[in-house]
Amino acid sequence: MGYRQAIEFAVANRFGGVEIWSNVFDFAPGLVSEEEIDYIKGIAEDNRLVLAIHFCAGNDLAGINKGHLEESRRQLRETIRICSRIGGSVVIIHPGQYPRLSVHNKNPLSRYLRFQLEKLKKEALVRFKESLADAANCGEELGVNIGLENFSHVKGCIQSTYEELIEWVDEIGSPALKITLDIGYANLEGGVEEAIETFNDRIVHVHLNDNDAKSSAHGELGSGSIDWQAILPFMRSFDGMFSLELLGFDDLEGAVLRSKAFVEGLLKENHFPNR
Repeated sequence: MGYRQAIEFAVANRFGGVEIWSNVFDFAPGLVSEEEIDYIKGIAEDNRLVLAIHFCAGNDLAGINKGHLEESRRQLRETIRICSRIGGSVVIIHPGQYPRLSVHNKNPLSRYLRFQLEKLKKEALVRFKESLADAANCGEELGVNIGLENFSHVKGCIQSTYEELIEWVDEIGSPALKITLDIGYANLEGGVEEAIETFNDRIVHVHLNDNDAKSSAHGELGSGSIDWQAILPFMRSFDGMFSLELLGFDDLEGAVLRSKAFVEGLLKENHFPNR
């Protein structure tokens, strides 16, 4: 869906909010017009929608190419500005990745000190934390939270553990820098319950999707191996947006609506144990 279609779909089906996917097709940082900003803000206010924006794919906040790195940071600042203008509360970002090198089987580049992966990862982390600090400062100024998402299942990601996200957030120490918990990704990483316990009150935003604990499917809720009952206490106590981040090529709208009903049923279940 384009973002207008998605917002109208959310209104028609009584969702409480929308996470807009910032992308090069219809919502690119720097190309969103004043008219579009006014439209989103107006329809959100009229329908009491909570808004968030997922930062545009294709950027690299840990990039070794200085020009690309600076442009990625600029686009993130612009995304935070747009989020503030439309009345949004969170901009979601992924951890960066260390450089991908082509490796010759006989003479791999990693045999040279400058190309060893640990060195590249360490340098990328320095650049990424600078990007995080820059985004957090912008978020503080504009009243927008930055939700750093768990992403360690992706090859080349500079994040390997949940604890690293905590370390980076605490090191920067900005009230605007928090964590987005992707429950589907957590099911592939150190476990969903472990993620909730580790991130604790740093969680500002949650992505809901399901999978078989083997690969990321962004599946309809209830279709995978996630133990939703086990995390129900967290879901009931969380005071933030649950965003359905699903792929459903054959029946997208149906997958979203069934997942919405799944969450609503889960939250109501056993709510009145004495009745």
